[in-house]
Amino acid sequence: MTTVWSASANLSVGAIVAPTSANHGLFFKVTTGGTTGSSEPNWASVVGQTVYDNNVRYVSFSSTFADIQSLNPSAIIELFQLHLDSALHGLSTIYYFHAGSNLNANDKIKWKGEEYFRYPIQATGFAFQRGQLPRPKLVISNAKGLISFLLNEANKITTGNDLTGAKVIRIRTLAKFIDADNFADRTNPTADPSAEFPKEIYSIDRKASETREIVEFELAAPTDLAGVRIPKRQATRALFPSIGTFTQ
Repeated sequence: MTTVWSASANLSVGAIVAPTSANHGLFFKVTTGGTTGSSEPNWASVVGQTVYDNNVRYVSFSSTFADIQSLNPSAIIELFQLHLDSALHGLSTIYYFHAGSNLNANDKIKWKGEEYFRYPIQATGFAFQRGQLPRPKLVISNAKGLISFLLNEANKITTGNDLTGAKVIRIRTLAKFIDADNFADRTNPTADPSAEFPKEIYSIDRKASETREIVEFELAAPTDLAGVRIPKRQATRALFPSIGTFTQ
């Protein structure tokens, strides 16, 4: 049983707590019981981290990971969002789609009340290799001309843009957690909109190829784009005179 975090609550070992806001698809299991603090702690964003909350200790986990490790895991559902920027692409539309092979769905999958329509798509290269940020490839069907239309609209606003800068969000969950509306009887006792893997957010870095049949894009993490530097602002003495000085 999962409970939403609240201040000054008594928690026992083994209790499962959910943050009050976005939780990166993670939940938190109490490893040291006690009383929660007066304000919500800084929740971890990856699996296996310890979170301190007054005298309570949690460890972060994802219910999807536990289910994947079972002998008969539920099917993985892979969803995509394409976010356009009106300043760059002339449109501010968000497109929701899935590859069409999930659960042999004939048309759409509903997740968190949003409809993801079937569209032929192949996404690869999301794994981290030798500490390097992944640069996934996204191949989308162009048979209906939708992608060429979006490319043309973007290029009218920014010459040669080719949807560069558009945000792509990859969402993964399990079939057992999707909305009840996906089922014939519109019931799903295991539906859980918070049970998802951490979202993967990328930007289109360039269009690799375009034909009448397909368009291929290369994606990059927001911090791996050309001209992006971390930290974005350098701290210098001109801005902060106390830098490099020490006091006792």
